[in-house]
Amino acid sequence: MLPRKSINIFAFAALLCAQTGSLDSMLTQFEGQLAKGQPSPEQLQHNLNSLSSGLRQGNWSNPNQRIPVTSRAVGYLNNVQGVAGRDRNLGISMSGIYRQIGGLETNPQSAWLNYRNAYLMLNHFPVDSQIRTEMQQIRRSVEVIEARMPELPKLDWSSLDAAGQKEYDSVMERYISVSSAASSAEVTAETMRRSMADQGLAVRPEIVSGLTRMKLKLEDAKRLIEQKNYAIAKDRLASAEAEAQKILKLFGG
Repeated sequence: MLPRKSINIFAFAALLCAQTGSLDSMLTQFEGQLAKGQPSPEQLQHNLNSLSSGLRQGNWSNPNQRIPVTSRAVGYLNNVQGVAGRDRNLGISMSGIYRQIGGLETNPQSAWLNYRNAYLMLNHFPVDSQIRTEMQQIRRSVEVIEARMPELPKLDWSSLDAAGQKEYDSVMERYISVSSAASSAEVTAETMRRSMADQGLAVRPEIVSGLTRMKLKLEDAKRLIEQKNYAIAKDRLASAEAEAQKILKLFGG
């Protein structure tokens, strides 16, 4: 008779899933668990280990689905932050996965947001040597991303307390979203301007004025964010977004 051995069922399931399952099937399993309630810290740790391993190995069932799968992974992490935020080891693991996803992103704005999530996750805990080292590594990754997006407001994260960092994160998500809409409006307007010029036509003056206002509002929001004047910055962003949507609507966007 074989000796009986105790087996941690969560560890076994996590290992099996990491070895044989695709990331999307793994996430389907984790999402099914969430439908029954928040995971226990032990279960969550094994889920995070499996997810990290899957991302590292690139276990995509369909390579073309990589971005949707990583988006699902971020959604899962966001949903279990309440559990991880009370446990230092879980928090460090979750921060590491946000950072992994940031490194996989081809869109610099999405990468920036995931690195920010990684940084804010660590900010739940007292800063010791390990946390400080993790934060420094994330900061270096962010500096690389920011160099590719020179239009982002520049603000030293270390100058902000925990509440300030969360407020900054919120306004920066808004800034990135509005910047994307403004960029689309600008590209659309320029494309139409060239097309109309070929026909001997000109873009209407109100569209040119709208583009100018949009750019000025966005630049003003950037300056206000750098000054930590977030409330007024959000007002400027709302105005810039309204101008962008108006331009896109005029051109059928």
